[in-house]
Amino acid sequence: MFKRFSGCVWFCLALSLAAAPAARAQWAVVDVGAINQLIQEVQTMSQQLIIAEAQLQQAKNTLQSMSGGRGMQTLLSGTIRNYLPTSSGQLTSAMQGNGSYPGLALDVRNAVNTNAVLTPTQLAALSPADQQQITAARQVAALRQALAQEALANSSSRFTALQSLIAAIGTATDQKGILDLQARITAELGMLQNEQTKLQVLSQAGDALTAANAQRDLELSIAEQGRFETRFQPAP
Repeated sequence: MFKRFSGCVWFCLALSLAAAPAARAQWAVVDVGAINQLIQEVQTMSQQLIIAEAQLQQAKNTLQSMSGGRGMQTLLSGTIRNYLPTSSGQLTSAMQGNGSYPGLALDVRNAVNTNAVLTPTQLAALSPADQQQITAARQVAALRQALAQEALANSSSRFTALQSLIAAIGTATDQKGILDLQARITAELGMLQNEQTKLQVLSQAGDALTAANAQRDLELSIAEQGRFETRFQPAP
């Protein structure tokens, strides 16, 4: 009986010893190093997200500074630019005191009346050829004078307008505003250059009109009096 009991005890003890490793394997094992590494990775990712958010905001600010309107195109909006004739027909009309440039035509008429020495009665007493000659000379001289007056007045006003562009430099607070203002100044310089070119061409046109009138005067003198070397020869 005792032997049987002892055998059972030893058998149970052997089973307990055999089951002990399996029981110990069921306990949870905490890896502290892995947890610390995971925490560091999470912190690193959080910092990267913060940096990415700041970069995104900077990109948005950069895009906003390079896009959209800044209102620079409205600067000098009240400046009178198209005050010079653009064709020979318009120039002739202005020289005659009419046409599509009323300001220039008015200056021409005023200059003709101011510079005239002969009265309308005295002018009417001359031959038609002389009247035409004097009228043409008056108009050319008046046109030159009117163009000079218009150019001087416009240059003075443009100087004041350009001062507003200079003052606008302080209002350009971002890249887009600076680029718009730079483009506006460049465009204004191009307009001024074009205006200077037109004035030079108009001056040349005035020279051509003066030369044409001089040629007409010479031919009229020859037609009325004859050439000097034959003037005193008896007519057959």
